[in-house]
Amino acid sequence: MTSIEVDHSEDSTFQINFNFTFPHMSCDFASIDYANVIGKESYDISDQTIAKYALDGTYHGMASTDDSYVHLYEGTDKDHYGNARHAIELTPTSFSKMVDEFEVVLVDFHAPWCPHCRNLAPIFEHAADLVKERAPHEADNHHKHSVALATFDCTIPAHQEICRQNQIQGFPTILVFRQSKSKLVQTPRGQYHESYTGRREAEAIATFAIETLKSVQREDKDAMPQIGKSIDTDKDGKPDSKIIQRGCRIAGFLKVQRVPGHITFRPKSDGHSFEPGLFSMEHSINILSFGKIHPGSIRDLNAGPYSDKPIRPLVLAEGQEDILFSSDNHEASFDHYIKVVSTTRIAKNNEKIQAYEYTMNSNVHNTSKDNRFPEVVISYDISPLMVLVRQEGKPWIEGLTAMCAILGGVYTSSVIVEALLSGAISTLTKKMD
Repeated sequence: MTSIEVDHSEDSTFQINFNFTFPHMSCDFASIDYANVIGKESYDISDQTIAKYALDGTYHGMASTDDSYVHLYEGTDKDHYGNARHAIELTPTSFSKMVDEFEVVLVDFHAPWCPHCRNLAPIFEHAADLVKERAPHEADNHHKHSVALATFDCTIPAHQEICRQNQIQGFPTILVFRQSKSKLVQTPRGQYHESYTGRREAEAIATFAIETLKSVQREDKDAMPQIGKSIDTDKDGKPDSKIIQRGCRIAGFLKVQRVPGHITFRPKSDGHSFEPGLFSMEHSINILSFGKIHPGSIRDLNAGPYSDKPIRPLVLAEGQEDILFSSDNHEASFDHYIKVVSTTRIAKNNEKIQAYEYTMNSNVHNTSKDNRFPEVVISYDISPLMVLVRQEGKPWIEGLTAMCAILGGVYTSSVIVEALLSGAISTLTKKMD
């Protein structure tokens, strides 16, 4: 028996399960926020129930943004190096030429409006000056040039294609180009670039550049960071460079209060600024359900368009059936509004099992008009009514009566059919005589 009743559930919280894929957002920048209508807020969630994976299946870590970047901005006479130009300013024409000619090039991809870039600019010029003093300009059996530091402005329209090719998402990003057989890391999903993630100090950057040159000249392939690993050049226990992969899968669950609220996925970093034109919040929903995941025959109670999908170890695999939410506008945000209805099933032994059904409506819109960065928002509202499914048994006499009725109907039908056939045969016999 099914009925609709007012939901008087005593549970103060319920569970939201999700598995989202963002093909253009790095796990280093992926952040999750939560808020509800009664004032509960949680930003940059770092719950142990949520994990992030690169799109090749590599485990990235638990939720929260990456904290490997160390931002000190110390040890430099900023007045002096703020006006000096020791790093090479690149253009689209000179970019490829320099990367090919030098054995090691560190390129600072930046934006003039970015506050982190302005803080780094004199430090990077100071580091370039130190590198020019310490590094040899020629080396036997190697390229004509050895190592250099360069800058590249990603806000110039003619430069943006190179920034996209090099998967620049946040400013500043310092990429490391090694003139060696392993200059780029090859994976089934393409090429990934090495990014400098060490201290933003001139001495640290210069030391890293010189040590990287030595490893290239030794043809030390083990010095190149591999997927999921990093390099600690100065042995201070913090990574100085690693492979930054584009794309991230965020999977897990949150325990939230049983009131309307929303979960927001957005890029965030304490040491970077973002350019919407170089970023996209395109995504696919692999799993989205509410409440505990019930096994067996009652699993269908957790109903919704994304409640019952298998979890794949590798997302975005060929032949996947997940729906992709995309837009030609890279400044687009995505809103998903969900209406959740509680469903309670009561078995014959009075055991109660609670689950949730839901419907979802989605919208895409341009957030640049509101001066907001693109994001994905999952808004949910819980209905005050609930569906009650009560399993009840019937007396044996009702079953026997129903069976007799069925048998009687079958017998009557057979008698009618037999009479019709006998009449038809009798008529045909008379005509033939």
